[in-house]
Amino acid sequence: MSGWKISRSDAALLKSMTQRLLSVSLVKPEQVISRGRNTTGTALLTPGCNSADHSTYPAFWVRDPGWIAESGFVEAQDIWGWLLLISGTMQGHSPRVLASGGVILPYSIADHINVDGSAVFYPGTYASDDTQGPPYGMYPPHDDQYWLTITAYAYAKLISFYNPLASNVNTAAGELPLWQVCALTHEAFPVEPKTQLCIASENTDQHIVDWGYNDTVTKTGRLLFPSLLRFESALKLAHIFEGLDMHDEADMYRAQVTLLRRSIIETFYSEDERHEGWLFSATGIGNKPDVWGSAYAIYLGLLPEELMRATAASLLRGYRERTTVLQGQVRHIPTTYGYWEMAQCAPGTYQNGGYWAYPVGWYVYTLAQIDETAAAAMFSEYLGYIRQSWDDSFRSGAWECINPELNHYQNPGYLASVALPYVTLRNKGLITD
Repeated sequence: MSGWKISRSDAALLKSMTQRLLSVSLVKPEQVISRGRNTTGTALLTPGCNSADHSTYPAFWVRDPGWIAESGFVEAQDIWGWLLLISGTMQGHSPRVLASGGVILPYSIADHINVDGSAVFYPGTYASDDTQGPPYGMYPPHDDQYWLTITAYAYAKLISFYNPLASNVNTAAGELPLWQVCALTHEAFPVEPKTQLCIASENTDQHIVDWGYNDTVTKTGRLLFPSLLRFESALKLAHIFEGLDMHDEADMYRAQVTLLRRSIIETFYSEDERHEGWLFSATGIGNKPDVWGSAYAIYLGLLPEELMRATAASLLRGYRERTTVLQGQVRHIPTTYGYWEMAQCAPGTYQNGGYWAYPVGWYVYTLAQIDETAAAAMFSEYLGYIRQSWDDSFRSGAWECINPELNHYQNPGYLASVALPYVTLRNKGLITD
């Protein structure tokens, strides 16, 4: 390979877009936005542009802090505030049964937190009371608990020091060391003991969302994406415990990483007659090639070389044949597999056929492993679309997702659409400052 990298001018443009959008996505203490005043005492990271008269998901989502912390654009004290805020939402030792039929399992972490500090455990609502829950699952999403560890690890790396993770933090289960809160939440949700894979009941009345970017989709059986996040969380817990000189605990999580790697490949990986591979999204309902999950597994370094190249070949074909990528943005499943069997959003929209910039960094990195020309072309296509649609008022452009064929453009000024590609490509050395 020739060692292709994104040009300095393109990298600088994406960096400036990230910083600009981040500046209007951070809600300062006492700042007023559409849903009220930030009374949490810390600067809240929202998913996009938020002000008194403009709203893009006006709350703090737990999925965002971990990767935005890696950008280096946020002060360490703000990230520490996020860790305290997230930890403070952890459910105690007993489940919370809601009037809606929802059940918040012990040690669950909130899905998002309102500007007044109230914790919301389910998608689709800003209600923190007993009305939250179905139809977004009997249980909260399967991924929330892993983001605390991912953020804690990012914080420790930023300050080059693990000791703060031994500090006590407030939770509903009492004051606990932050590392213990991470460990408790890591084990909060149902997994298959022999494989350590995340699972959902075959009974859809007991639905659990597999992760936030598929929270309008129903899947059953073993679940790919939260298992990938569990793999990442276990890997980072091993590093955290090693950094705290807790070597037995570090060894335990390293063993879990090894088991999860094997289980993910054996359960979800499949090749066709061309020896091109996919990781499938679930073993029951939702048993379709997972474009995002396949690219993310490669980004994580989970697959051995042969399987990585076979999976990258599928993603390359998807890019060339336009079954996975449109205007540089990425569908959840290939067009050749249609739509999810059970989804709350209409075909061709949002998580059921919309095209997203969120996973672009993973996808471009994957292409670069086998075809740098294609990687460069996809990145150019993505950045060209972001550039031409950019609007400094954030009333359009930098969309959460698009589908021009249906005139579907959702949520302008969406931070992850520029920040996550920037962070992931910089992490892999394809962007250099």
